[in-house]
Amino acid sequence: MFTKHRTSRFRFVPRVVLLAILIYAFIWITGYPRQYDDDELPPDASRAKSAPTESPFCVELDQVVVGIRTTATDVWSKVPSALLFTYPAKYESVIVLGDLHMEVGAFHVHDVLDRFDDSLRRTSPDLERYRQQMTYQMQSRNLGALVEQDEVKERDIRLRLEKHKILRTLERTWQHLPERNWYVFVDADTYLVRPNMLSWLGQYDSGESILFGNWPRPGAEDSPSLGSTFVLSVQAMRALLVERKDVVQSWDTRLAEFPSAYAALASVLSTAVGLAPNRTWPGISGFNPRTVPYGPGVWCEQVIAMQSVPTGIASELWRLQNQREDYDHIHDPLTFADLWSRFIQPESMDEPREDWDNLSSGLENAKWNILFEATPHSIEHAHHSNRDDQSRAIRGEESWIACRESCNTNEQCVQWSFSSLATPNHNENGDTRCHLSRSLRFGQHVGAQTVDVDGEGAKSTWNSGWRRDRFEKWAQHQRCKSQQN
Repeated sequence: MFTKHRTSRFRFVPRVVLLAILIYAFIWITGYPRQYDDDELPPDASRAKSAPTESPFCVELDQVVVGIRTTATDVWSKVPSALLFTYPAKYESVIVLGDLHMEVGAFHVHDVLDRFDDSLRRTSPDLERYRQQMTYQMQSRNLGALVEQDEVKERDIRLRLEKHKILRTLERTWQHLPERNWYVFVDADTYLVRPNMLSWLGQYDSGESILFGNWPRPGAEDSPSLGSTFVLSVQAMRALLVERKDVVQSWDTRLAEFPSAYAALASVLSTAVGLAPNRTWPGISGFNPRTVPYGPGVWCEQVIAMQSVPTGIASELWRLQNQREDYDHIHDPLTFADLWSRFIQPESMDEPREDWDNLSSGLENAKWNILFEATPHSIEHAHHSNRDDQSRAIRGEESWIACRESCNTNEQCVQWSFSSLATPNHNENGDTRCHLSRSLRFGQHVGAQTVDVDGEGAKSTWNSGWRRDRFEKWAQHQRCKSQQN
């Protein structure tokens, strides 16, 4: 009896140990953290102040209105593709908002300024383009001829026109599609990942006044990375357009004083409704798959809306979504890691590229731009320098080869770019020719250009390269929560 009892007990002990190991392993896997902290996010990427609910709300497709914002000179080049990549089942909750009555297939483009103050429509300098569009349409002339060849001038014309459209855009949307749970306003070149959008919005109560948007803070530079997409809850729309019916019209004469449409809308919502934007970066951003700064702070995040998306890339995004959902039966949220696998990983990045800018410099990359040593050091002395801050890089201003070597000698660097003329980094580095980055971006071809420097013409060229091996080593150690299901 004693021997049998001891044998049974000895068999029981390994089972208990095995069970404990399995339980520990399960807890470790399900609790595996993301590989970055919130302090790695760009300064403008603060989390939404409206706390998500523990029990998600069910958001039906027809309860999310998508307002596609455009201008008459862009309608034929951008709106058709935006509609093409929208499932027909969602058409009833889509409205196209512009500045000239037009028809695109089955869709009407609304002129949101047709009820604007008549005196302002006739006399405001900001609305000169609007008046020209009306004339061209009556004369059956090509609206595209109105576009200025000078990009800076054209951008200014659009900015001034947009300021007067912004409130009327909200008003027209409510008039045609009232009392829906959420109102999402996007530019015509924006790609929406609707499953992610519905899941994300389901965390919030549309019965509360909520505004999502990544608008620049007062006095801050407008970074392209933020995007112009914004979202309003039904209660926020009610508070502005139903409970305060005179607000939109009363602000018509005040809009010209604001620097941008978003500054105007932010002021109106703050003054009239007491509402401030909750930031949703990087889920909503101004990036497209080839300009995303892949790395910490982005990798595991869900993609909700991307802006400035070329038609070809939008088509590939649409195909990726369909393949995942309909053929591969993958229902995990689409993340930036997925975009890397589809769009960037297949690219050849082992050799440097001439006439190529991988976007290592620029305002939107300032967070990831690597700082240089305060005192320049030559490449030859890179391994012998005694630096107080080992994270800083040696300077590589002499040539693109020196810039590449500067990247190679800094463990954080995953890409470099070299401009023939010094360009801004928007950080402590100031203007440099060599630019190093801790994030990996693909970028685009940029041919040689002649630019004005102190009244004289100077040739501007770009060379770029990557340390793909370093980045992929980092990526292989990342684990996103959605990958655990």
